[in-house]
Amino acid sequence: MRDLTPPPDEPLPDQSRARIRAELLEAAQQPPRGRRWLVPAVVAAAVVLVSALTAWAVQLGPDDESGAPAVAPTTSAPVPEPTPPDPTATGPSDPDDPGDHWAGHGPCAQELRNPFPGAEQAAAFDEHTSLWVKGDRFALCDIRDRTTVHGPRPLAPVEEIGTYAVSTIFTDSGKVTRVAGGVVPDGALAYDVAYTFPDGQTVRAETTEGGGRTWWRVVHSYESSGNEMKQPPIEVTVSYSGVQERYVLDWATDTCAQVNHGC
Repeated sequence: MRDLTPPPDEPLPDQSRARIRAELLEAAQQPPRGRRWLVPAVVAAAVVLVSALTAWAVQLGPDDESGAPAVAPTTSAPVPEPTPPDPTATGPSDPDDPGDHWAGHGPCAQELRNPFPGAEQAAAFDEHTSLWVKGDRFALCDIRDRTTVHGPRPLAPVEEIGTYAVSTIFTDSGKVTRVAGGVVPDGALAYDVAYTFPDGQTVRAETTEGGGRTWWRVVHSYESSGNEMKQPPIEVTVSYSGVQERYVLDWATDTCAQVNHGC
């Protein structure tokens, strides 16, 4: 019995497609010999045939044993990587305010801008500690290891534990520095403030004049012995005009008087 299965289709070469298209177009341009409606029909059929053959040849692609159609490679524009932030950037600069813009590393005037804007220096103990005033309030600023600004308090002293709160700075050398200060009450006689610290040392306040007032300050540095919650608390004794008050500072609550950086 004869095999009636037709042979598989072969791709039409480019030269054959071009020759067929040329012959059909040439035939279409010759004067019609029969009915006129046959010419456009033949041309249309020829165009459809050539287009179909072209599509079939493209789909079949070049000889490939795998039989997979060729896929044109795709390209995409490279996506630019985001620019990382500059680790040296310190925020908006102020030409009238030199120095570092990281909190705790600028001069007192800079560090006071947020907690006490508009304050002006009224007195100073030395190059480390100064007192700043605006209206009926004041703030202490101390520079040692880093700049530390106390929260503003009334110029008229209030006899309460918050008046004697201390700021705390831990240094890389393993020491801790406590600073306190304020206004000596007007008319107070024999005014004295004494702090007893966990290392057993008692430090009495020193005083200075400035801005028409008398100011007091206590500074003490000592070796840190680890978790301060397990150490004896800081005790304060205040004496003036025959009156004596005693306070025990709570850790964290009364030992972190600074407002421009943490303890």
